[in-house]
Order: sequence, then C-alpha cells, then structure tokens
Amino acid sequence: MRMSWKGGRIRGPMRWFVTGALGMALLLSTRGMAAEESLAGLAGTVGHIRVGMTLDLKGESAISGGHYFYVHYLKDIPLTGLIQGGEVTLNAVGGGIFQLHFKGNGSEGGKALNFLNSVGLEGTWKKGSQKLPVTLDFTDRVPRVAAGQRYESVTSESQAAFEARVQGFWRSVLAGKKSAAALYVSFPLRVNQGGKSRMISSAQELTAQWSQIFTKDYLTALGAAVPHDMFTRNGQVMLGDGLAWFGAKGAVALNLP
Repeated sequence: MRMSWKGGRIRGPMRWFVTGALGMALLLSTRGMAAEESLAGLAGTVGHIRVGMTLDLKGESAISGGHYFYVHYLKDIPLTGLIQGGEVTLNAVGGGIFQLHFKGNGSEGGKALNFLNSVGLEGTWKKGSQKLPVTLDFTDRVPRVAAGQRYESVTSESQAAFEARVQGFWRSVLAGKKSAAALYVSFPLRVNQGGKSRMISSAQELTAQWSQIFTKDYLTALGAAVPHDMFTRNGQVMLGDGLAWFGAKGAVALNLP
C-alpha cells in the first residue's frame, strides 16, 4: 500500500488512521500499544447527529477517561468508562450513558473483540426517556499525551489556540470568505492536484485561483472533515483524510480530490 503523509493525502483502505486499516506499526507495534496508555479516536453518529470521540485507554481493557463532542459545536463533553465482558459503558458529564459493544469486520478470526482488533463501537445513547442508536468507527490511535498537548510536536500554542486557527480556515473556506481564509495560511501554500503540485505565494494569488482550488468536490469533502482532535504526523496536523495539512502558522498544503 502506498502512503504519503507529510503534506500529502493518505490513500488506500485504512482502519485505525482515517477510517480503514492502517497498521499500528506506523507509530508503535500492536503489542507495544496494548501495553501502554493511548488515545483512540472515533467518529460516527448519535441518532442522526455527527459526533467525534476520544477515549483514553490503558492497554486494551481499561478506559481511564475521554470525551465526545458534537461536530456542530466542537465542544468536549467529558466521559468516564468501564469495559466488562466486551461491553463498553461510557458516562457523560451532565447526563447521558453510552451502552456500546465492539464491532468487527470478520478479520478477527473468531477472537473476542477489543480495542485492538475491532473496527468500532455501536449500541445506544440514553438520557432520561430518550434513547438513540450509536455507531462509531475508529479513526486513529496514538500514544497518550498530556491534556491539551495533542499538537506539541507542531506548535507551542495551546491545543485550543491551534485548533482555532484550523477552524478559522475551515469556516472561512466553506463560507467563501477569501481574505479571511488567507489569514490562516502559511505561504507559500502547496496545492496538489492531478499528480502535480504548484505553489501559491500570496493571499492575492490565492484569491485569483480560488475557484480552481476550492472546487465543489473539495468543498463537499472539506465540509465533512472535523477540525478537532486531529491527527499529527511529521510536525504537521491533518484535516480530513489529507485534504489540508497545517504547520504552526497555518495551512501549508492542500490536496484536491
């Protein structure tokens, strides 16, 4: 499988990194990861509402904390969790209980499902008399970092400040606000399209090429991306499945569909 990470778009079927099956070996061996604390990212729906989730794991059999968020708000709701007999119970601060079980894809060979060999979680969310179906797919798994330090290999800014920069770019592009979007770009900006790359050297040049860069297909994909709890690799942060990469001062590369 061919993969491109730094400023490039990730392609091919994946499981743990960006919805599909990319091996733990990209960061740690599966065996090593099982013995250490790690963060597991998930994305999916509660009812028809898009959510994201990060669970703080101790090996494969204990949850020491975590949070989930509604994509519309991008505000973390803390979770506490318990695993018993393959069932995962998550209690949200302020109410709401997730009753979940692991889901496989047939490749586990009859083994009991856990955080290492499953592809996600599914079940229900309940609060009072309200009960909604839940489906979540794993998106990444990385070594545990201190709270608020997810992007420490990229920037000295706080996690919230860095994400505000990414979210500013995301919202501005989707709204067609050209001048505002340029404020969140670290020029020169590399644009990869159709197997070729070109450099955008200034805000003026970005504005001039706006319609060629931010096509309907790109905007549709960007709208589905989640600018929160993002994947980090080689000193850059990835939005979506490689649609955009960010350095400490803003967007540095775009990958057009």
